Amino acid sequence: MNRVFSKIQDNYYSIFKIFLFLLTIIAVIWVSPKANIFKYEFSVGKPWNHSDLIAPFDFSIYKTTKQLEEEKQQIIDNFRPYFKFESKLIADGETRLSNDFDEAWVLNYEDKKNNKRKKFKRILTDLYTDVENTGIIQHNSVLDGKDKGSIIRLIKGNEVEERRLESFYDIRSAHEYLFKEVDKLENEDSTLFKNLLSQSLVQNVFYDEEVSTNDLNELMSKILPTHGLVQKGELIISTGELVTVEKYRILSSLKREYEREIGSADSKIFIVGGLSILIVLMFLIEFFYFRIYLREKYESLKNIVLVLVSQVLLITISDFIFFNYPHLAYIIPYAILPIIVTAFLSSRFAIIIHVITILILGFFAPNSFEFFYTQFTAGFIAIFAVKKLDKRADIFRASIYVFITYMLVYSSMLFVQEGSLDNFSFTFMEYIAGSSILLLLSFPIIFLYEKIFGIITHLSLLELSNTNNPLMMELSQKAPGTFQHSLQVANLASDVLHEIGGDALLARTGAMYHDIGKMNNPLYFIENQGAGGNPHDDIPYEESARIIIGHVLEGIEMARKAGLPEQIIDFIRTHHGTRRVEYFYRLEKKLNPGVEIDKSEFTYHGPAPFSKETAVVMMADSVEAASKSLKQPTEQNINDLVDNIIDDHLANNQFHNANITMKDISVARKVLKKKLLSINHVRIAYPD
Repeated sequence: MNRVFSKIQDNYYSIFKIFLFLLTIIAVIWVSPKANIFKYEFSVGKPWNHSDLIAPFDFSIYKTTKQLEEEKQQIIDNFRPYFKFESKLIADGETRLSNDFDEAWVLNYEDKKNNKRKKFKRILTDLYTDVENTGIIQHNSVLDGKDKGSIIRLIKGNEVEERRLESFYDIRSAHEYLFKEVDKLENEDSTLFKNLLSQSLVQNVFYDEEVSTNDLNELMSKILPTHGLVQKGELIISTGELVTVEKYRILSSLKREYEREIGSADSKIFIVGGLSILIVLMFLIEFFYFRIYLREKYESLKNIVLVLVSQVLLITISDFIFFNYPHLAYIIPYAILPIIVTAFLSSRFAIIIHVITILILGFFAPNSFEFFYTQFTAGFIAIFAVKKLDKRADIFRASIYVFITYMLVYSSMLFVQEGSLDNFSFTFMEYIAGSSILLLLSFPIIFLYEKIFGIITHLSLLELSNTNNPLMMELSQKAPGTFQHSLQVANLASDVLHEIGGDALLARTGAMYHDIGKMNNPLYFIENQGAGGNPHDDIPYEESARIIIGHVLEGIEMARKAGLPEQIIDFIRTHHGTRRVEYFYRLEKKLNPGVEIDKSEFTYHGPAPFSKETAVVMMADSVEAASKSLKQPTEQNINDLVDNIIDDHLANNQFHNANITMKDISVARKVLKKKLLSINHVRIAYPD
């Protein structure tokens, strides 16, 4: 048991990487649809390219959304709203009219015309009750658009009767009718009578929203979602037959029933099991490709997490869209994943990741073949467009190329399937245009990933390698000799890595910043000293060594303060490795013969280079600096210088932790010799 635990402890990093892949597989299976997958693809107006389809079970034919909406609209158009007749308001108004009439009569006539009082009161009361009993309807928006012949339902007590709108008064027509009738009385008191009627007149027919809504909802609930039935064993469609609107409705109904989660528990187990096997196979391919062909990238846990998180996010969003809004499937910018992977890892690996992700999504996407072919092609074009992604314009170019690819693929498929572009969908064009524009989200996502995962891309390296960068400008002003030295080292390292393979841009950028710590004490470094003497002559050798060694620590501090990425800081901390400041160490030894010298005071703190790029920068830095001490550089002494320095690095195990081979080092020697000969203008001696 102890042996097992010991083995786990020794390999926990590798085990954790495998665990991450397993976790990703579980997450993808979890978010993926678990229903039966309908394997047939079909569209209106296109031929049925599969074998004859026989109904596997009885199923109802579902109405289309348009049909259901039309039925609902028809019910709304024909619906007769409910209005309530308020009889109590008539009695109240009649009492008010009677009282107002008596008061007005006494006020105007006192005891005169008493013989006419009862007559006019009865006439006005009869006119009022006649109009109110007919009904004065209150206007409601529900009546907008209805003509006078439209019928409504009138609730009177416990009874409901249907009446036309034209049979009611509105408040205006009621006034007009009453005033007209009063004028017929040919009485000098008509103005008084009109005022009395006007003050008593009230609306007494009101829209009953609650009853109307309940009745309308009940009618809506009676709409059947299906129309017709297909029985088991019935031929649905034959091979080569065109998919008509009616056939499309039947096929869609079959697909809907087939994909419903109503299967038995055993059926679901088989579905999930089959889905799991397919997804596991895809991620196994990805895992082994990552581990075998991108070994260096695989060693970084950040790279693995970045790729897997990106895949899970894209698959989760896609599955949600497929299930809820399938018509929006093409608005998702699938090519964004290979662009991101290209930026952080490599274009080759981006192809693998893209294919695997699209294959997984193809299990659930509508019209799987068309989806896979379109996204497969667009993704490849995006990868070719961005290449190494060393310019921001690459993403703009990729966005345009992807849109053109979408258009070409879509148009070509229409030609193949229909022989014309008559059914060209401008809505689809809007979706793919949106998807292409969304590819520009690569900018902020790459920036966000750089901050989250601490991985630097070529886009950021290009910005950092600009000599107009504030830190570079400061270095050129405070320590011009160091600045020129850094540029030479950057060029040498870049040339070597172009030959042996590696990230030349990373090495170039790291080399430009490797000596920024010298800005604090520029005159203590020989490349910045003029004819004014050497300040080391006035201080102890131990102090000189401390200043020389200190430029590494000070450089790290300055880099962190400036917000430089850790990958660049690695070049600062490793460019001298764990070597000694040999010159001052020997002088100290000579000054104190027989005394034990503390070597740690003359030794850089390290660490030694731990990548091919940092190892090459160490070589380039050492040979470039040493070549300046050659008074009369020749081909022979430059070759000897390069060999001696690199041999010394090897002897002191400076490349022990770097993934650089002896073959790489041999090539590096040749490149460095050739470049130094060119820099120092030494002609190569040709044999006689």
